[in-house]
Amino acid sequence: MLLPYPSTATEADVFTLVELDEACFAAGERWTPGMWSDEIASPTTTVLLLGEDDAPTSAAASFTQVAEVADLNRVMVHPQVRGRGLARALIREGAAWAEEHGAERMLLEVRHDNQTAIGLYRQLGFETIDTRPNYYGAGLDAIVMQAPLPLPVDEEDDHE
Repeated sequence: MLLPYPSTATEADVFTLVELDEACFAAGERWTPGMWSDEIASPTTTVLLLGEDDAPTSAAASFTQVAEVADLNRVMVHPQVRGRGLARALIREGAAWAEEHGAERMLLEVRHDNQTAIGLYRQLGFETIDTRPNYYGAGLDAIVMQAPLPLPVDEEDDHE
């Protein structure tokens, strides 16, 4: 499937991001409008949006780049359109943005029980480097993963 090119979020997109966040995360894990505004306003961060015809903003991701390290801060795909390669496309685009700005590697944290995301990150070349106990709450550990940039090309990318 060919995906449209991601666009960069602006302040006008904050409430769209909040709505997408609400569809993707439990109440205690959601970002506020102020948090999204801060992400968009930061000179070291990019927030990318991706959509399809039936849902103009179906997915979004936020990346921060400082020196040689980029962070994948958040990636969201609306539950109704998961499995279509939107997260993969956003992560690849964010990695390219970070590399253009001097990053040599990307880091992320993911909940230990989010096997779908962990599988995608592994396909994209991320490896586990640490665990943060109770990072997301009691008994909800974070797995810290890292990948060198550029991300390797894989067979999945040929089908998108």
